[in-house]
Amino acid sequence: MRRKKHLKRKFITLFKNRIVFLSVLFLVGIAAWTFLIGEISEKNVFQPITLNAKAAIIIEAKDGEVFFDKDPDKRYPPASTAKVMTAIVAIENAHLDKRIVPSKEALRVEPTVAGLKPGISYKLKDLLAAILIKSANDAAQAIAEGVAGSQQDFVVLMNEKAGRIGMENTYFANPSGLPTARKDSQHTTARDLAKMMKYASRYKIILELMSKSEKSIYGSDKKEIYLRTHNKSLLRYDDAPWGKTGYTIEARRTFVGTDPALRPRIVFALLKSDELWADIMILKREGLQLYKENNRTFLSDLFRWLEEQRSQGIRGVQIAEARK
Repeated sequence: MRRKKHLKRKFITLFKNRIVFLSVLFLVGIAAWTFLIGEISEKNVFQPITLNAKAAIIIEAKDGEVFFDKDPDKRYPPASTAKVMTAIVAIENAHLDKRIVPSKEALRVEPTVAGLKPGISYKLKDLLAAILIKSANDAAQAIAEGVAGSQQDFVVLMNEKAGRIGMENTYFANPSGLPTARKDSQHTTARDLAKMMKYASRYKIILELMSKSEKSIYGSDKKEIYLRTHNKSLLRYDDAPWGKTGYTIEARRTFVGTDPALRPRIVFALLKSDELWADIMILKREGLQLYKENNRTFLSDLFRWLEEQRSQGIRGVQIAEARK
């Protein structure tokens, strides 16, 4: 009996000691994390994001959380960012190997064009390359007619899809984004473009084509059509964002895209910019930083702090060596 009581008291004492130990460990962990947050936050005080664009937004690619916005619901013309919706509707309504012969009307559209030929058939996947890489207006109209029978019927599909994915302030007038006779016939917002791109990123082919700086396609005549990207940042920077550019006199420069990854972390969009390349690199850089801050954990902060200490130690050794 005494032995049982002794064992019971020993167990209770051991249990209490472990509770105390774990409590102390927890408090030390909280204190350490607080210290790390303070150390890291002091070095990452965000400056306001300054852009030339009239409207812009950055969202998380996974759940759509808004990290930054500037007049995100102001309506502006989409220009060729409309071709992302053209790609979505085409992928969801036709097989990628479907062959399409462009009509005379498609071949008469104004530039930019891929240079499709009359009477020649092209695979849908190659026409998608033409619209997402070179922003080809002839390919956009050929897709619309080949998938839906007419440009008008295809535009109905575009607007229906826009409504289903929550693009509440968007109206498309054609598959290319070219201006129409009526000035206010088509419009979108930075928020709606981001919703569209977030949805589009589920299709690997869209992201892969947006990542290419050049590509050759071939029709049934086996003749090469060379496509060079309109996203010039791909030609200037190794870490350039993937996306779709747009330009008209009224719209100025537009863009919607992601960080360069098949599983993007951020989606961003801008409208009405006169400094497009600078703006999109700012949005990508600041967006990724905001993403990291929003997804911090104790371990990520610890590893980051240890890496900073290691880097400082290496610099200290280098300075000491240089002084000898």
